[in-house]
Amino acid sequence: MKPKLTAALCLAALLPAAAVTIGAAAMMAAVDHTAETNIISWFVADMDNDSLEELLVVVGNDPNMVLDTGEAYGDQIKIYSDFEITDHKPVVKGEPDLSFDLSDIKPMKIQAGDINGDGVVEIAVCVYKTTKFHPFPAKRPFFYDLADGGLEPVWLGSRLSRPFDQYILHDMDGDGADEIISIERTEQGDILFAAYDWKGFGFEVTAVSDEVKEEAFFSNHINHKEKNISVAIAGESYMLRLENETLILTQE
Repeated sequence: MKPKLTAALCLAALLPAAAVTIGAAAMMAAVDHTAETNIISWFVADMDNDSLEELLVVVGNDPNMVLDTGEAYGDQIKIYSDFEITDHKPVVKGEPDLSFDLSDIKPMKIQAGDINGDGVVEIAVCVYKTTKFHPFPAKRPFFYDLADGGLEPVWLGSRLSRPFDQYILHDMDGDGADEIISIERTEQGDILFAAYDWKGFGFEVTAVSDEVKEEAFFSNHINHKEKNISVAIAGESYMLRLENETLILTQE
């Protein structure tokens, strides 16, 4: 795999990228094959435009790594070009192409998408940490660039508009760039969906849905890109689509 990925952090405030750049030389380590059985999150995408997909994983050395929210987290992200998917699960073969220690920011989920439409795929890692401008532990969607073999943040900040349960990356408006599509919670505890576009220096909300009383979660786009967005709400399946500047739920 050619080491050419790009990342950004979709958050409200910028932190100095140079202060948190992770050098590959420091992070490349011998693989502990026992850790590969504890894959917390995985995503398959063509990261270098060579028509071959790579496997991105979050792994944890301790199966008991669980947040106070009850959600699992890991301590490393790894990228493999030699893998297969068996029974809807990734099976890695040999050493990772790249490995990075992110234990200080508790990575939970990993995804990939082209957030600015430049043809280069970004890595998105949902982490759980505090930040300078929001000193409370929370989920935060971080995006990274793989530059010169190192994992380099492009945009660092604090959070989305509201606390979120999940987010995915999907080009809803057909402009060639993926939006962040998030499931967020209002102050009253209701659910709504929000779409964020990259605006050169960060993300801006461009569409929201009506509020929903029941619990909701994305039922696809978890491990690879798909054509449409499916959402489960109270046991029913819906498709999420963009209409003008509103996110609409249509029952499937």
